[in-house]
Amino acid sequence: MSITIEDISWNRVFLNVRYRATAGETLKLYRIKQETFIDLREQKREGDLVWAQLNLADAGHREPPEAGEWIFCRRLSEEEATLDWAVRKAPYLIRLARRRLWKALPKRRRRRAVEAEITFDTYPFTDDEIDREIAHHPYDAHAVAYDKQLFGDLQSLSRVFRYFGGRYGVAASILPRTDATDFPFTVLAVDFFIKNYHPRIRRVGHVFFEKQCFIAFHKVMHLLFPKRGNRVLFLKTNGDEPTDNMAAIRDRMIERGLDGQFKIAERYRNTLGGRQNVFSWCRDIIQIAKSDYVFIDDYCPVFNFIDPGDKAILTQVWHAGVGFKSVGYARFGITGSPDPYQSAHRRYNYALIGNEHLRDIYSEVFGIEPEALLATGMPRLDHFLEAGRGEEIRAELVERFPWMEEGRVVVFAPTFRGTGQKTAFYPYDTYIDMDALYQMCCDTNTYFVFEMHHFIEERPAIPEKYRDRLIDLSDENLSHLYFAADVLVTDYSSCFYDYLLLEKPVVFYVPDKDVYQATRGVQRTVDEMAPGVVCETFADFMQVLVNEAYADVQPDPSMIDRCLEQSGLASDRAIDTILLGRDVPGVKMGK
Repeated sequence: MSITIEDISWNRVFLNVRYRATAGETLKLYRIKQETFIDLREQKREGDLVWAQLNLADAGHREPPEAGEWIFCRRLSEEEATLDWAVRKAPYLIRLARRRLWKALPKRRRRRAVEAEITFDTYPFTDDEIDREIAHHPYDAHAVAYDKQLFGDLQSLSRVFRYFGGRYGVAASILPRTDATDFPFTVLAVDFFIKNYHPRIRRVGHVFFEKQCFIAFHKVMHLLFPKRGNRVLFLKTNGDEPTDNMAAIRDRMIERGLDGQFKIAERYRNTLGGRQNVFSWCRDIIQIAKSDYVFIDDYCPVFNFIDPGDKAILTQVWHAGVGFKSVGYARFGITGSPDPYQSAHRRYNYALIGNEHLRDIYSEVFGIEPEALLATGMPRLDHFLEAGRGEEIRAELVERFPWMEEGRVVVFAPTFRGTGQKTAFYPYDTYIDMDALYQMCCDTNTYFVFEMHHFIEERPAIPEKYRDRLIDLSDENLSHLYFAADVLVTDYSSCFYDYLLLEKPVVFYVPDKDVYQATRGVQRTVDEMAPGVVCETFADFMQVLVNEAYADVQPDPSMIDRCLEQSGLASDRAIDTILLGRDVPGVKMGK
């Protein structure tokens, strides 16, 4: 055996395999019916020991594996995938080829052969037929052995990944099999399921027909408005104003005079609240059809069913720092998981990331290849560290909130709970003791600022008598509050990405750590990677603030690497790469 699989395990959507390859071989998956190999992405190789993984949400072409059984195997070379080599080295390949040829015979001919007591071993297949069959399916499952205990426990590795509100699911099972030579091998069996509350009634809802109408409308508009190569659209469908990243790119285009070369259009509206007007959707679609370049920020559901086309460039400029919570396809199989086929994430030509260390993270999040991720840095941070800017912003805040100069300022900026904008909340009563929090503030001359995620509609209910120390500033710009904060408190959010650039301390208050990791999911654990003190109880949280126990905690170097920003303007790098087609050093993968 040239490959021995020692361990198989799941980590969220990743199937992890550890194996030994004595001849430097590579483990692959092969599906006979589809005649396709899937590569397991090699993570590390030490001598003959290899760690590899498969992302079930993105096994190639931005989709999960096709339904069916995928065989763990070694790929044969052109020299090996022949009858001559099989006769000398692997006679079992001949028997397997004969078996496949037998199954491919017309049923009538096979029935007559059975009646004549002819089996696949004795059927008169020609050498040329067998040679072509071996070459047609160049895989070798006999080259793969398994740890004895592992092979006995394979069926315990089955997983079900639910998505689209739990109405659909992908089942992934690791199953033992034996082939026509009675040799044991293993398959990854992939099955897709649809929940049907009324199995005898199958109806297509009105939403389906609405989407079909919008698709047809887009095709017509696409014909009416041919591409001119100079139309740029900034589109946001979960808010009424551009995000900082979008505004930074737009403003930089204008500063450089590119609004004369490109025609800039903007569409900002919230499609997630209340009943939507069909005419607003049509206006969105008209702008998409007209545009050569579309910049979006965060999830944009119109692209679930609208394909902007090969001649349009769709770029996601979402904040793309590094946090802990699972988002996008990192949540595949968990409640709120995106559809692996009809998802806007699959449409992106490009997505911006803070630096090259984040490629693996956001490749998983968006379910797209690492090459589509542009390490431009974050446009919103173009002027973040500019000399004098912090002092100017702080002075403006102090003018409006004089107490910011009278004591320590702690900014509390947790992420939301729930699956998305419609269900977002924060359990204040469960995690915050207002009485104890206020007492801590009085004892330590602290002002505690709530800056809640914009998805959370319910604001903290701060008693009137506590409002001199406990202040809700959720309507303020968080990036501005960073300059007034002495300490940032968060949980699974990526907001600390920007804050670490100021070299200030961060505290992570995670009272629901285990539950959150199980229900929402995390891409990396807080314990492993948090660049600051981690508090799992409110009492510990208060003690950390009272004793300033965060002061001497140094972030893990690997986390700091993920929070680096390049010098210069990220907006320029994005504009030059996407709009002007320039090869900007360090932006594209491998450049």
